[in-house]
Amino acid sequence: MPENINISPLSAASEVDKAFDDRPVMVKVDHVSMVFNMADAQLNSLKEYAIAIARRELMFKEFRALDGISFEVRKGDVFGILGTNGSGKSTMLKIIAGVLEPSEGTCVVRGKMAPLIELGAGFDMELTARENIYLNGALLGYPRKFVSQHFDEIVEFAEIKQFLDMPMKNYSSGMVARIAFAIATVIVPEVLIVDEVLSVGDFMFQQKCERRITELIKEHNVTVLIVSHNNDQIERLCNKAIWIEKGHTRMIGNAKDVCDTYRVLGGHAGSPEAEKRVFAALLDPIKPNRDCYGSIAADSRYGMAAKFAGLCFEGTAQTVVLVSGDRNMDCLVSTGLAGALDAPVLLIQEDYIPDSTAQELKRLNPDEIVLINSGDLPEVRVSEMLEQYVGGAYRITCLEAPSYPELSHLIFEYGLERSLWSDSVIVTYVGCVTDLVTLSPYTYGQRCPILLQEQSLDCFSKLNVNDIERAGFKTIFVLGDERGFPDIAFESFRLRGARVVRFCGKDVFDANALINDWLTREYLKSDEINELLIAAAWNAPDAFAAPVYAAKNNCLILLEDPQNLDSVACAIAYIEGKKGSIKKVTFIGDRIRFNDMDKMLLAKIVVRAKKDQTC
Repeated sequence: MPENINISPLSAASEVDKAFDDRPVMVKVDHVSMVFNMADAQLNSLKEYAIAIARRELMFKEFRALDGISFEVRKGDVFGILGTNGSGKSTMLKIIAGVLEPSEGTCVVRGKMAPLIELGAGFDMELTARENIYLNGALLGYPRKFVSQHFDEIVEFAEIKQFLDMPMKNYSSGMVARIAFAIATVIVPEVLIVDEVLSVGDFMFQQKCERRITELIKEHNVTVLIVSHNNDQIERLCNKAIWIEKGHTRMIGNAKDVCDTYRVLGGHAGSPEAEKRVFAALLDPIKPNRDCYGSIAADSRYGMAAKFAGLCFEGTAQTVVLVSGDRNMDCLVSTGLAGALDAPVLLIQEDYIPDSTAQELKRLNPDEIVLINSGDLPEVRVSEMLEQYVGGAYRITCLEAPSYPELSHLIFEYGLERSLWSDSVIVTYVGCVTDLVTLSPYTYGQRCPILLQEQSLDCFSKLNVNDIERAGFKTIFVLGDERGFPDIAFESFRLRGARVVRFCGKDVFDANALINDWLTREYLKSDEINELLIAAAWNAPDAFAAPVYAAKNNCLILLEDPQNLDSVACAIAYIEGKKGSIKKVTFIGDRIRFNDMDKMLLAKIVVRAKKDQTC
């Protein structure tokens, strides 16, 4: 886990509703801290332990699992506890359940309690399920008569009637969990403590568990404390919640507010200043309309490429550029050629053509397929796959080379012979993915070739110098610093009147902003940005097929990592800096890339920036 996780309270939203509430307090946690001692050195025997004591060398490090936690849970509350792994959630529940004694502070629980902390604890796997029901019930404090009275109810809930007399060592973990949950909830407690129980077992069992807990809440007014990593579950079941991070209270209050904040900030790395900026945006009451944000999603990068092709080419396409989706640089160096041919880019794999690609090829019905290939994807094999997965006969032009630099040179020569290129060229190194993604709307729209060199080279490739001189480009874009591309290597081009534009940011997000500012000023030549495409910085391949859409719709591509608060703060600053000129943000990818709160957050900034400009 990153070390720069913030633990200070989010005071602006950490207050529980202060309205008068005369319901009795069932659980009161008052400044509870829990300190564990960890041995400073490994001792492998009692002898070593005794020697260490005698020498006064037995040292311990203190680990504060909880630090001054306070909250109250009233009768009928469903109280959720959120936090990342190792934040102290389960330790807190064990203190409430009486399993652990706090090092500092007090914890008072009123009423009969049923803890569901470790399902399956107390079973003897050599015994049958029938025998274990009585054994586990006894460990939970149920008299034998009580267990007998509710035996059929337990068996029915657990759905194990035909396996009752089978040793539990032959049971699956899910079946063991069914029995444990059925035994633990057979009574109606006043306080129910649930630790990750609803994530155990199969989907149907999870639903059954949730229905049982909901029944206890609604019909018997049971007070419930729930620990879960499932934010949606906490928000759905709970009315109040606390967020604990590394043993500290970060936020406590209404369950929806806490869950929304946790989705955006929970466990995310970033500076306190970045978190403050993101949190302020989260608290902004402005509500964006659906017309100012949206998403373009598919089940894979192959589906994403097909989706972009469908959005940009309603009818057929004369040419399609076909690239291996497993080779990032192949996809990127094909961008300028695809723009020059006014063609969509579709992705295939080396052993088959994905269904989304096959369907789009059938719909586009091109006359020619240009295959870009730096790997083991021979033209004959592609022809066979097209016949197998798509059908029809295609004229295939294969641009194939054994390395990325040689492939970029081959594509360059192909376009030069056919007068496909404009008056600009991009020079960069193999692996420069995010900068090429950012510049890709220009690369596609301006028919701009890319010349690559290996990153390990200490000086600019002579081959690339010759290519640029022969073509007579007027603008040379350099993506990289002085080490790989020294200024002196481009001096001859400047003397001939060419413009050399270098982009080299402090990090991915700074470079992204620098390139986008240039594109706004020099390429779009307008204060208005019709659409800002938001792509996940940690999964750039989502945006490999976006240039065709971006170029045809006057879009720019902004990279963001929702797990990095510094990145989110950079995205907020970029949108605010455009002072209302961005009409819409569109997120590339599904909820795994950006959840609803991630989208809502930047949409708020778009609306707020517009509103501030009109005031």
